[in-house]
Amino acid sequence: MSWQPVFDNCANLQFEYRTQVAQTQTRSGVVRSVDRGNAFWRYVVTMPNGVPWSEEYRTVISGYTIKDRLNSDTVDFSNSGFSWMFPYRGDEPNIANVRINVLSDQFTFATGVTITSGFVFQAGDLIQPVGGRVYMVTQNVAWNDTVIPTHRPPVDESAGTYDLRVGGNCQHTVICTSLPSWYFVERNQVAWDGSFVFQEVLT
Repeated sequence: MSWQPVFDNCANLQFEYRTQVAQTQTRSGVVRSVDRGNAFWRYVVTMPNGVPWSEEYRTVISGYTIKDRLNSDTVDFSNSGFSWMFPYRGDEPNIANVRINVLSDQFTFATGVTITSGFVFQAGDLIQPVGGRVYMVTQNVAWNDTVIPTHRPPVDESAGTYDLRVGGNCQHTVICTSLPSWYFVERNQVAWDGSFVFQEVLT
């Protein structure tokens, strides 16, 4: 059983990927900030109330009861209902053929860029070296740029050249950190006492 149906059938979805920042403030009002890193992905997923038990929810609930908060899983946003969320916005018609280099502190292009104008990526595009983490592009990347700026440097990635996933096809490895209870209302309808919370798995 996958966590994917929870995402695909949710009523509300909140996500964040900000870096962890520690702040102190002196008596005179001076604020000092330190970047603690760990810009991991976190998702708060709220399910709709009142869905009939006899529909998909009976299967979903029985499956996630086994998975609980013990096991990680991979989810994506390739469902047609999410098509508006993370569409690829660059100009490269063969984006599936683009390969990237993973260096110690950045990503660069390896092969596959065919355009001679425009942008390979635009700010907000999601990229993922196959087998690695998901990253958000933070600045427009022109066809002749070398470096791909992302919201965090490579995390636990082995240096090398990788095929690329883009947009909703990126696969997020998550673990559930908060699991709501469900209950029956109006005879055969399902309701929830809270939201699911998922966090990216970092080693």
